[in-house]
Amino acid sequence: MPRIVVRTCLRPVVVFLAFLSVSLVASCSAAGDSPLIDIQKVAPGIQVDIRYATPENFTGQILYPLNRCLLCEPVAHRLALVQSDLEKEGLGLKVWDCYRPLSVQKKLWKIVPDERYVADPKTGSRHNRGASVDLTLVDRAGRELVMPTKFDEFTERAHRNYQNLPAEALRNRAKLEAAMTTRGFTGLPTEWWHFDDPEWSHFAIRDEPLGSPALETDQPASLEMPFPRESSQLVLVVSPEWSSVKATLQRFEKTGAGWKAVGSSWPVTLGKNGLRWGRGLQGPASLGPAKSESDRTAPAGLFRIGRAYGYAPHPPAGCLWPYQPVTEDWFCVDDPKSRSYNQILRLEPGAPRDWKSAETLRRSDHLYTWFLNVEQNWPDVKEACGSCIFLHVWRTPDSPTDGCTAMEESRMVELLRWLSPEAHPCLVQLPEAVYRPLKAKGLLP
Repeated sequence: MPRIVVRTCLRPVVVFLAFLSVSLVASCSAAGDSPLIDIQKVAPGIQVDIRYATPENFTGQILYPLNRCLLCEPVAHRLALVQSDLEKEGLGLKVWDCYRPLSVQKKLWKIVPDERYVADPKTGSRHNRGASVDLTLVDRAGRELVMPTKFDEFTERAHRNYQNLPAEALRNRAKLEAAMTTRGFTGLPTEWWHFDDPEWSHFAIRDEPLGSPALETDQPASLEMPFPRESSQLVLVVSPEWSSVKATLQRFEKTGAGWKAVGSSWPVTLGKNGLRWGRGLQGPASLGPAKSESDRTAPAGLFRIGRAYGYAPHPPAGCLWPYQPVTEDWFCVDDPKSRSYNQILRLEPGAPRDWKSAETLRRSDHLYTWFLNVEQNWPDVKEACGSCIFLHVWRTPDSPTDGCTAMEESRMVELLRWLSPEAHPCLVQLPEAVYRPLKAKGLLP
């Protein structure tokens, strides 16, 4: 595939007006777990009011022995940056929950077995990894600001997109979300108070009680398939071997009885050098080599599916998935040294560029007639860990790609028509040797 300008694999569309700064790290291997630390050791200004250490929670029970907020060290330092930002505005954070033992998660699930609000302990909560935090805003005097609901109110009023609220509550909710997302956290759609670290899947699920010295030691994270709780569509790609250039794609939908296959499977082609572990939602890649830039491998792992693009002014009839037509001024940057690495963007006339390599998205052939962005190495972009990964139309049934996953055009259109924004679909790509044990454990269909 010619490398002319830019190509991306994940996030929302960006019109290029100024360069974006991203954190670049040399190694593409997934990080191991880190010790948990007390948030007040790195950010003493954060107020700690752990509700599960009191009866003031939806269970009415005391579930923790200590009023203490423990988080994985990188998460704690990220949250400290949020606190520092807010203090400049005369505001601060109050945390209601941080690390949560898995045994407590099981108790919560028995009371509220609803994945919109409580994670199923079979897959674990991000709180169980010390990678999530429940919190609110306080003023300089430590008084809580008006918010949409109380903590752990499991109603529509707690949803991030709920608008029938007092103006003050809407402003404060937006202020909290902006402060957290600016530093990389992502919010749970159904709980305005809940935020996850972008690297949450790289930390191990733990069950030590609060106060245990073991929490302050390393724990290796195992390979998992931590599907987002809101995801109910799955695109599964399985290849015979790591080195295979051909694979099979099958769609699934989640029902009350679990994952159910949708329609027939179809053939796809992978990178010329097969698969390597990508940077996705799965845990650390300990079973094979990690993907890197220009290695001509497709990413293995679990990934969100991003926006659709194509040459036509409109998506295929019946497609509800977000779609962006591309012209000659749309690119995806694959230069690891660029501040726009792994970004899909439109280059405004006369705008500066800091890259030496990128791919034009309006090609002279048919490959990008329709394509979907795969959120690999995103949003926490790391240098040279792979960029511009798509699902797109193949050249021929026997033609490998430079790292994407390709298929017949009619199948690409069928996939676009099937994807539902409300289902938050994900992509899983694995070789048989990794897929089979995960299926046996019930982690994949």
